[in-house]
Amino acid sequence: MSAKMYALIEDNLEQFYSIADNKIAESMHFAEFVDTMKSHKDLLSGSDDEDHMEDVLHDMWCEKWSKYL
Repeated sequence: MSAKMYALIEDNLEQFYSIADNKIAESMHFAEFVDTMKSHKDLLSGSDDEDHMEDVLHDMWCEKWSKYL
């Protein structure tokens, strides 16, 4: 993989996680959060997270809401 391609994937991952961080607070349920983020799944293209999006989002969900328990 070229350096430019790697940089693009990293930039897209950063954008995906930034969007997820904003959307997680707007979601009342995990399923709602996942549905919202499905429209941004293309940002995971080429990354290891692409095949594990729900697992990654679940980890984010648990970490975010565990602070409030």
